[in-house]
Amino acid sequence: MLVIKASAKPSLINGIGLFADEKIPKGTLIWKYDPRFDISFSKEEYEQMPLLQKELIKYYAYLSKKQNKYIYSIDDSRFTNHSSINPNEDCIFLPDDIESSGVANRDIEIGEEILVNYKLFDAEDETSAENYLNS
Repeated sequence: MLVIKASAKPSLINGIGLFADEKIPKGTLIWKYDPRFDISFSKEEYEQMPLLQKELIKYYAYLSKKQNKYIYSIDDSRFTNHSSINPNEDCIFLPDDIESSGVANRDIEIGEEILVNYKLFDAEDETSAENYLNS
């Protein structure tokens, strides 16, 4: 769940992106797993889903390296786009949490798109050869 003010808007990177609605200082927590807002599905549950639900999960969720489950956020964090070249959000693992969290790796200005390297937390993207993961 997002713990900062941000909103989904058109992105020059890919369709819709997540943009800061407040200045986010370096080191600020951006996203933290909350089971009330972040739904998890086992691989078995995913396989049993109808095709339309599978496509939604495949596009907007990620396969957690920590839980080995698909995590689907119901807030606007699902619109966070990828960057391996210039991410401004890093993935961290806090000691007692069941999932990774996102933290600003530099100051993020109001109106700036929030970007994260999907390979840091998504088990499928970590080994994927998709072209967008090189941007």
